[in-house]
Amino acid sequence: MANVAAIRIENARLAEVEEAERTMQRDLTQAAEIQRRMLPDEAPGVPGADLAGFNAACRTVGGDYYDFFPYAGSRVGLALGDVSGKGMPASLMMMALHARVQVLAEDPGDLASFMTRLNKATCAKCPANRFITFFFSVLDAASGELAFANAGHNPPIVVRASGESQMLEGGGPVLGILPAAPYSEQRERLGPGDLLVLYSDGVTEANNANFDEFGEDRFIEVLKQHRHEPAAAIVAAVTNALAEFAAGAPQADDITLVVAKRV
Repeated sequence: MANVAAIRIENARLAEVEEAERTMQRDLTQAAEIQRRMLPDEAPGVPGADLAGFNAACRTVGGDYYDFFPYAGSRVGLALGDVSGKGMPASLMMMALHARVQVLAEDPGDLASFMTRLNKATCAKCPANRFITFFFSVLDAASGELAFANAGHNPPIVVRASGESQMLEGGGPVLGILPAAPYSEQRERLGPGDLLVLYSDGVTEANNANFDEFGEDRFIEVLKQHRHEPAAAIVAAVTNALAEFAAGAPQADDITLVVAKRV
């Protein structure tokens, strides 16, 4: 009788554990759907610009964020951020970042001031062991003028129609650490056919089974090879190259990519 009772108790405990796991998985699935709705369904139509974006979380939910902000005429804002860490904590911070950027990006004005305000708001609510890298730019597709500010994020890549490439260096520290951190607005010009590529470190730090990194050189080479194609095709070429390089190795970080091409 004692053995039978022990088995029934153990079965009841396992049933409770299984039900708790089902509930957790259901909640994670719903959280992932909510997070997906925070990201653009599709790139906006902007005269003179061809835009595309991509995001793939390494877990059910992730900490990467990207967005487009169409303005009057042929101007468009491009944003990409990466919250430190993974999973649900990073996802919650990503959604908080989304809310702040949505408000500030309605009229960004000087991008140094924009980034300063965003950093102060982030520092007020950011846990001590977390931070966010973030890049924001405004492209005037008619003139090619690009204004940008960087908060510790990977330097975006410009690939010229000629095949030359450059990194948009410079900027300030990450968001969420120093409330009085200084930021600066910088400028560049895109010619017809030039690409601006924003990305998270999940792209360049993707590993294969031998723990080799995809790296910036491979990434830039793929961009150069496909620079004459539409933005969506360039995004697809990068994701295909990553899949071939990884060769089945598990994805270790969120992957996010934004391509803006002046046409």
